[in-house]
Amino acid sequence: MSREAVSKMVATTLYQTFQGHGYFWNDGPGQPEQNASLCLTHLIHHMPRSDLILLFTKSHDFVEFMFEHIRLSLQTRAFGLQLGVTWDDFIDYVLPYAIINEKRDLKFRWRQRFMQIFFSSTEKSTTLTQAVQTLVNLVPKAQPLGLFSLSDSQHFQPVPGPPITWVSESSPGYMSPQQVAQHGGSCTGTGIVLVAACRSVGVPARLAGCSESIVRGDDHHWIEFLDYKDAGPFGDFWHTKEGVSLGNEGGPWDQPSPPMVGCLNGVVPHSQLDTIWATKWSSSVNLPTLWSNSSWFETWSRVGGENRCGRYCTSWGCGVNQSQHWDQRQCAP
Repeated sequence: MSREAVSKMVATTLYQTFQGHGYFWNDGPGQPEQNASLCLTHLIHHMPRSDLILLFTKSHDFVEFMFEHIRLSLQTRAFGLQLGVTWDDFIDYVLPYAIINEKRDLKFRWRQRFMQIFFSSTEKSTTLTQAVQTLVNLVPKAQPLGLFSLSDSQHFQPVPGPPITWVSESSPGYMSPQQVAQHGGSCTGTGIVLVAACRSVGVPARLAGCSESIVRGDDHHWIEFLDYKDAGPFGDFWHTKEGVSLGNEGGPWDQPSPPMVGCLNGVVPHSQLDTIWATKWSSSVNLPTLWSNSSWFETWSRVGGENRCGRYCTSWGCGVNQSQHWDQRQCAP
């Protein structure tokens, strides 16, 4: 039996089993959750083994976690369709519940929180870039850890949490949306938060960056997002922006920031670490990171990746003083 057939069988079994717990979808043609079963199959088919362990050891929590991501992402599908988001880009860059191998926030429910905070401000955007521009302005002001407390009059009052804050050199310890909301984050963590915010409102987005820059033992990450109405700097429709937070506005749009230049200068042809990557849920190619560059991680906690070295080097230049314009064949691993 093929892996695809196994994934479909597992997805069908999970859905049928959890119907007994009241988990039903409006999954038929023309219904608001059309293709939900296809979404579940896609997530299972490409999830890393570490998530399969969660699926079978914390079944109820993890299935509820996946079902919510499917349900809420499909609620943004109409917005995405208006702006040209294809099904293939939706299932790889909007639907997924994870960005790299950050902690899985089973209880924090980042998509629901971020959708509640941001969607009303972005759903009338006329381009995907406009939606991301709105998010970039709002993320540093977001306080997603808000709680309720008793006031003096014994009525519950909302209490905002801390804002998303910049904390240098805090990855990989603080990378998940919940961890960054609680403790702050550096380039990787704030990038993950911005990708999550984009996905929560239906914008296809992914994390990009270098696993090692011209400074040995250092890395840098930013986000790429799609806008089909505007050609990006790489000869496709991907655009760049660094993660944002209180205390860090995140650098320029569609241009290399100084830390990005460090990545470009540090590119080594045919290297696994000294190159430019972007995440892709369905990719069978493992994306190495500075903290998980080993056979164990590749086997158990794989991050699907797409090598972007050729695109970046052709457009912006790589190597010393960005003097080399290697194509994909010349610089990819």
